[in-house]
Amino acid sequence: MKNINGKKVTIYDIARLSGFSPKTVSRVINGGVNVKEETYQAIQKVIEELSYIPNAYAKNLTKKEAINILISVKKIDSFPLIWFHTLLDKVLRTCKEFGVNAIVEYFGEEDTISNSIISSTGSLVDGVIVFYESVDDIRIQYLKKNHMPFLVFGESQTSGVVYVSNNNFQATYDMMKAVTEEKFKNMWLLMGGESHVNKDREKGVRSFLNDKNYFMDLKVIYGLSTIDSVYSYAMQHLTTQNYPDIIFVSGDEKVQGLIRACYEKGILIPDDISIIGFDNIPISQYYTPALSTIAPNYVKLAKEMIEGVLAIIKGESVTSVEVSPKFVRRQSF
Repeated sequence: MKNINGKKVTIYDIARLSGFSPKTVSRVINGGVNVKEETYQAIQKVIEELSYIPNAYAKNLTKKEAINILISVKKIDSFPLIWFHTLLDKVLRTCKEFGVNAIVEYFGEEDTISNSIISSTGSLVDGVIVFYESVDDIRIQYLKKNHMPFLVFGESQTSGVVYVSNNNFQATYDMMKAVTEEKFKNMWLLMGGESHVNKDREKGVRSFLNDKNYFMDLKVIYGLSTIDSVYSYAMQHLTTQNYPDIIFVSGDEKVQGLIRACYEKGILIPDDISIIGFDNIPISQYYTPALSTIAPNYVKLAKEMIEGVLAIIKGESVTSVEVSPKFVRRQSF
């Protein structure tokens, strides 16, 4: 779609350039009912010259049809994750509450835009929510290039893109209040990839310690993205004579690897070592012992995403939102 003075083409531009009213242009876009043939052809010529793509949302409003939102999920090495399905369930429920149709697409590393539902945006899909954005993500590039309504879940790596995210910095900052009250002196952070998410979680820990002038021997390990990798690391580095007071694992699922390693090493939880996770997945309360964790507000995250993308579809100004999780203390700490 071409731009006029740097702005997205609208039916008002087509009306001005074709010499017909916006109402007549709208009729042409929606099928040409009760429009003379010569009028239809004149307006259609301008539409084609401007490479205008009708906004599916506006057409649906005219036809009283439901809005279609695409949830585009990029597959990653550790996919699928329980926390994602917990959030997805809330997103789908929220769509139902808003009377919105949801289409879920799993986008693989080998996939291209041409075989993605994203390329149907403007006819089938009204707006998109992007999960697992990567650097130079071709989905983001396509959506921006074609001026499609979209937002990202998780802090976006692309300048100017609206996102909805956990406030990961505040989550671990608040967690550290409980940690330091126990007078712990050494702590491990077992993290996944060096993403914005994990970097913000590390910053939250370090900032609290700095703000409170609290000295702690802090060890941060990145690259532990799976249960197996956490288990292997723990088996290699934990001994009954060498273990920290507390370990934070950036993901509840991966904690299973740590619990297994502690069991095999004869290290007791929480008597010898305390453990905190992140995500508050449903099964975390049934771990042995029940897992202390940071709990995202899945309901609010889902609502912010749906309300945000609907507002963008309508052309409203939308800003990014970070939702604060809360610390849930159970038996592992």
